[in-house]
Amino acid sequence: MNKSFRVLVLVFIAIISITDVAAEYIFGNSFEDFSAPSDAKDVARFLTQSTYGPTPQSINDFGSIDYAQWIDEQISLPATTHRNVLESLVLEVGPSGFTNQDDRVGLWSRIANTADDQLRQRMAFALSQIFVISEEETHNAIRVTMMAEFYDTLVRGAFGNYRDLLEDVTLSPSMAFYLTNMKNRKKELVNPVTNSYILPDENFAREVMQLFSVGVFERNMDFSLKDGDLNTAGIQPIETYDQNIVTNLARVMTGYSFQCNGPDIISNGNISLEISGPDCKPGAGVICNGPHCNFGSFFFGFPYPAANSQHNGLYHPDIYRPLICYPRYHDTGWGSDGNPNPMRPTNPPYLNEPYDDKRIIGHLPDGQGGTLPMSTEDCSTLINIVEPTPTQLQKMQMCVDYCDSELDQALDALFYNTNVPPMIARQMIQKFVTSNPSPDYIKRVAEVFVDNGSGVRGDLGAVIKAVLLDYEARGDRFKSDDYFGKLREPMLKITAVYRGLETVTSDPRQINWGPIRRPETIGAFGQRPLSSPSVFNFFTPDYQKPGEITNKNLYSPEFQIINDNSVILGQNTMHINVCNGYGSLQTSNPPFRNSNCAGGTDGSAFGFYPPVESAYIPTEVLEGLPNDFEALVEDLNMRLLYGNMSGTFTPATGMKGIFKTEIEGPMSGYDKRLIALTIIQVIIASPEFAVQL
Repeated sequence: MNKSFRVLVLVFIAIISITDVAAEYIFGNSFEDFSAPSDAKDVARFLTQSTYGPTPQSINDFGSIDYAQWIDEQISLPATTHRNVLESLVLEVGPSGFTNQDDRVGLWSRIANTADDQLRQRMAFALSQIFVISEEETHNAIRVTMMAEFYDTLVRGAFGNYRDLLEDVTLSPSMAFYLTNMKNRKKELVNPVTNSYILPDENFAREVMQLFSVGVFERNMDFSLKDGDLNTAGIQPIETYDQNIVTNLARVMTGYSFQCNGPDIISNGNISLEISGPDCKPGAGVICNGPHCNFGSFFFGFPYPAANSQHNGLYHPDIYRPLICYPRYHDTGWGSDGNPNPMRPTNPPYLNEPYDDKRIIGHLPDGQGGTLPMSTEDCSTLINIVEPTPTQLQKMQMCVDYCDSELDQALDALFYNTNVPPMIARQMIQKFVTSNPSPDYIKRVAEVFVDNGSGVRGDLGAVIKAVLLDYEARGDRFKSDDYFGKLREPMLKITAVYRGLETVTSDPRQINWGPIRRPETIGAFGQRPLSSPSVFNFFTPDYQKPGEITNKNLYSPEFQIINDNSVILGQNTMHINVCNGYGSLQTSNPPFRNSNCAGGTDGSAFGFYPPVESAYIPTEVLEGLPNDFEALVEDLNMRLLYGNMSGTFTPATGMKGIFKTEIEGPMSGYDKRLIALTIIQVIIASPEFAVQL
């Protein structure tokens, strides 16, 4: 290793020193004003929490506005979306056009790096780790635009209402594929000889409760467990739902499949392409209107919306439009024999599901628990009618309305459940500010979820505003507490470097942004957008790293994907790519530059050659850095560590002292760009960069 890098030591990770409890502050925020930054360091720290990383421009542009005004301006910005860009790229290339998951991730990186609506994009990224889908699922893997549209659903809903987002996610084809709710069917006898039945899939019903809304145990507003037995020592947790509720919610979720709208057009404004769709109406060539279109059996089961045969990667828009209900396959409370299911007993056990009604989770708006009544019609008798009578059309509409109403009531029950505010509040705080928010912090944010100040429940724009403006997020005293802060997840480390160093790409399509785009990202960093190995995300909010963190009963979500392999591979990948412009090693342009940024052992042969069609640090950024070494270090300190670098130059202590010793000593005659890259390498390998305070 080149001696200029003797200070560049691979670190596993810094474990924050932890105390038993968070400090209690007598005055809270009563006598302190955290509404506006006091200096550029405050701005950089706020932008580290609320964006994909501060840039020199974003710090300067903050000006004299307060934090709330900045958030309001971000909320007002139009959403930067993904699917339309991917479709446009393929249209412009023509019949040879192709798009894949690497293109989707590359576009994600471009938007994370360059989009103006940074807070919205960060919210979408956080939501994507709550409402999890993954390219690891086969159907999602081959339908790039379908996955991109799911992510755009999160982008558009980032500041909307949680109830609307919950429904949008429920009706997303990507989610239906991932959690096996696509074409989910009611219980039916399929083989009278063997008495075999098809049963509703319960996967989505379970996860929409466990992960997307209420969680497993009942919680107070500060996320503490409710005690089910005050007469017994210790906390006796109360389960939020049982298997019977899972079974019944799965019945509500039956009957949903793709829309079927016939031929459609994909356009980017300049180029248009028609994609044919199957004739899936009730009878070949039959024209249907209204509820009649929901009663064809063909499209519920087969096929999927078509891909264009000449443009690989373009699919019929029905592939990503919200699912619709086909009442023939929805559980309406009627049996396969055409008779109503048996009535539910007054008290459990419920041994003969399905009953006529559906027992769902309680806490509806009126405070009541509930069951959903059976339909007045047996909707299975209305299938594939070519010319329905007015009476049949009326019954069809009743069946569609019943299906939609059931879903609305079930999602309302989840939305109004008392567990949802603290569940969402805690995870939002963990994603943006700290892994171990105080109970009071959670409660304050949860109360905003309940009421945004105008009587609206579930306003996610108000929730993120409460998260970022809370005095525990903004106050200097809190960030000095040992329990405070969070480990930066790998994607946020990379984007912070991208943005802090004003990275650009030489790719004409503007979607090749280096290591994030490449499939080996998962191997090197353990993370890649929409690539989780399971519905539980890359890491869970309740993960506790064994050792001191567990002993203190604290949480460390991001540590779950940190191990010897990911630390070494991730750091080596960052090291090589920073030295070589986030691209491959350049061997064709002499002098040869090795993985230590220098061709010669003394750094004298240093050169900088941007890679072909990939991201790199512009030479003008490196040339524009200060010449004075202290000013240089402070500039990079602000770009990457929001001014939080440890130590002093005189006396030489902490990280600043290390840089002074090295730059004034063995590196004193080195090229300025090599010195800058060396400092950058040490910063991004350091525990101080790994931890966000």
